[in-house]
Formats: sequence, structure tokens, C-alpha cells
Amino acid sequence: MIPRLFLFVIVCLAVVVPAVRPAHADDPATRAARRHYERGEKLFALGKFDEALEEYQTAFDAKPLPGFLYNIGQCYRNLGDYDQAIFSFKKYLKLEPDAQNKEAVEQLITDLEDKKSRGDGEKFVKKPPKKKTDDKPITSKWWFWTGVGIVGAGAGLGIYAATRPEGPPMTDLGNIVFGK
Repeated sequence: MIPRLFLFVIVCLAVVVPAVRPAHADDPATRAARRHYERGEKLFALGKFDEALEEYQTAFDAKPLPGFLYNIGQCYRNLGDYDQAIFSFKKYLKLEPDAQNKEAVEQLITDLEDKKSRGDGEKFVKKPPKKKTDDKPITSKWWFWTGVGIVGAGAGLGIYAATRPEGPPMTDLGNIVFGK
């Protein structure tokens, strides 16, 4: 009897334990935050700090984790908006008082305040979105080739109409006799 009960418990555990997953792993807000964070990391690495800033802010809006504030502060620092960078770093330290990089962030705040007092910072101005320009040559546009086709067909018809002989053709085709 005991071996059967023991076997039943083992089978139940083998079936139930792998099916248990943490609930936060499927959280849509976490997935959205991770997606925006990863985009922000790529843009930051490319030096596109204004676009990275938008992604980090969207990630923070989706899931307000303190680490995003550090990244937001770094973007503002690289863009020259020292007031916003200082604000973001201070808020990061307020929400994460035992951060591993606390000393480095405090040093960043001190450096930024010094630069701000010396007037080294450029005021951050959000650039208007760039107008999309097509860098493709004109020969890759559909309308170019449509126009070329229409002009070519018109020229061919015009040449034919101007050079064709008047009247019926000069030959007979076997049993087909053209009017004479």
C-alpha cells in the first residue's frame, strides 16, 4: 500500500511542478517594458540618444522600474540637458537607495551640477521629427517607368502612323486577296 501511495505522490509532483511558472513572466507590461528597453539599448549604442530616451521613457511608463531612470538620466546627460539628467539620477537614487552604482551616480550628479554652474551644458531642445526622404534613385520609382512606357508607346504609334503606306498592303497572302 505504501509503495503505491509513494508512487502516486511522485507522479503528481512530476506532473504539477513543471507546470508551475512565475506569474510575472507573462505580464504584458513587463514584456512591453523589456521590448522598449532593448530598443533603447540599441539606439543608445548607436548614439541616437533622443530616440533612446523615448524608448526608455516608454519602458518606464510600462513598468516603472528604477533602473530605467538611470538610463533616462544618461540620455539626458549625453544630450546636454543637465537639469533633467540630475532630476532623473536623483529620482533613481530615491527609488533605489541601495543601488550598486550609488557612488558612481552621486559622482555623476556632482559633475553635472559643476558643469551646469559653469554653463557648459547646452539646453536640450527636442528636434522635430525628420522628414522622410527617399534616397532611392528616380529610376527605381514606379511612376518613372510608367511614364517611360507611355511616352515610348506614344512615340511608337506616332512613328507608325506617320510612315505607314496609304491603302492596302502590296502582297497577297495565299487565298486572301486585298482590294485592288
